[in-house]
Amino acid sequence: MKSSYLCTMQHLILAILCSTGVFVVMRLFERYGIDNHRGIAANYATATIIGMLMVHNYPTVEQVVKAPWLELSLLTGFWFIFTYLLMSYSSQRAGIAVTSLSSKLSVVIPTLLGIFYFGDKTSVTLIIGIALALVALVLIVGKKKEDSSTVKASGWIVALPVIIFFGTGIGDVLMKFTERLSTATNMNFMIAFIYFIALLFGLLIVLFDKVKGKSRFHWKNTVGGIVLGVVNFFSTYCMYQCMRIFDNVYLFPIYNIGVVIATTLCGVLLFKEKLSAKNYIGLALAILAVILITQKA
Repeated sequence: MKSSYLCTMQHLILAILCSTGVFVVMRLFERYGIDNHRGIAANYATATIIGMLMVHNYPTVEQVVKAPWLELSLLTGFWFIFTYLLMSYSSQRAGIAVTSLSSKLSVVIPTLLGIFYFGDKTSVTLIIGIALALVALVLIVGKKKEDSSTVKASGWIVALPVIIFFGTGIGDVLMKFTERLSTATNMNFMIAFIYFIALLFGLLIVLFDKVKGKSRFHWKNTVGGIVLGVVNFFSTYCMYQCMRIFDNVYLFPIYNIGVVIATTLCGVLLFKEKLSAKNYIGLALAILAVILITQKA
């Protein structure tokens, strides 16, 4: 059990690092003018191929059709690309800071699921740690004021952060339920299948762009998508491994706080972003929250 726990801790660290890599690569998409839709399609194609290469025993078509995780995997694959497009649209309309904060605060949804549905055990220390984690997220992520000239707060745009909150949280819940329905022997195939479904929707979007004359092939879109696909796949793969041993109330707060801390540090070191006093307070609270929550482990 101890060796299994240590192995999964390694998976948790890798999940945080790979998820941070996803944010860094997406930031580079913007810097190098990479087509989001083509890059995302190449990303899902890469993740599908990696997943298939990691499968040891391929199931038959009949086994896939009868698999208990099939229906939820179809929904999860669609949800992957749906939430990405939704966050991309929200970033443009509601603002990057608001969108990012909404997605991170959605950690509340899988955490509550763990407590009230899966019966995860809690303690005063754990609850204080989770509360501090939420405060830290607000202080760290909400670090920039949006340019009022680029943010339109009219109509249903105001509701976008709420939609992002529930959309991202539901995505985490779908991953948890598909993990519960899979086994260790078919998990790699299931992950590859989920990415394949996302790829199909991605190709439809690229085809639509092509018909509209909005998209053209360029090697940088493919290369960027391949790099994104590698870190994206292993982020998902490691999270699924973590779900096998850690309770939701421990895993999701630690994961989200870890990603926020790592992406913030990358922003400072790689992109020369500046932190405010509020951000530093948030980082300190985040570290304290991690210490408190890990007492649960």
